[in-house]
Amino acid sequence: MLNAIEIGNRIKEKQKEKNFKQKDIIEKTGISKAAISNYISGTRVPDTESALKLSLVLETSIEWLLTGKTTNENFSEDEKEIIHCYKQATPAIQEAVRKLLDVPEKNEKSSDLKIG
Repeated sequence: MLNAIEIGNRIKEKQKEKNFKQKDIIEKTGISKAAISNYISGTRVPDTESALKLSLVLETSIEWLLTGKTTNENFSEDEKEIIHCYKQATPAIQEAVRKLLDVPEKNEKSSDLKIG
């Protein structure tokens, strides 16, 4: 069973991580202010389309958004830790890591995308 309060807490966690205001999420997803408010406060569980839009804008999986779990069985503990540290790093450090690993630059930041 999905827990609306826990889902709201995970949305808040990603919102804070991305330095988004509620209006940023509304603008990027096209989800109504009332619905976003209900999701964040834990009074309502996002429908399928809203969960997809939120996961894309918040750069997480639908699975994590709804359950708090992530299926990444193919990653070693070391790889999981590296991914976690990368996500927590400043943009400058992330850029340095990308250059070190010779990862091509992104054309468009996903946080700048409008979904829907």
